[in-house]
Amino acid sequence: MPKKATTDHGEIIHFAGRLRLFPVASRTDATQVRLASRDDVKETEVRVGWPTWFRPFIDRRLVFLFDETGGQAVTRAEADA
Repeated sequence: MPKKATTDHGEIIHFAGRLRLFPVASRTDATQVRLASRDDVKETEVRVGWPTWFRPFIDRRLVFLFDETGGQAVTRAEADA
């Protein structure tokens, strides 16, 4: 299945909801964010709200690269490659 790149916050939130994921960030560095499931949160992470989770995307101009099974944050150049 081909991957899709997006910066649309609503599309990312919808994707996370379909897979029952929520935003988490590192306890020591709030710019280190990812999506996690309830059983996947590490002791070094804390659940955060969507505005906190999207801040690194905005500041570092990241895009969310995903398919129906998972996703990752990459730079725009990496997504275009």
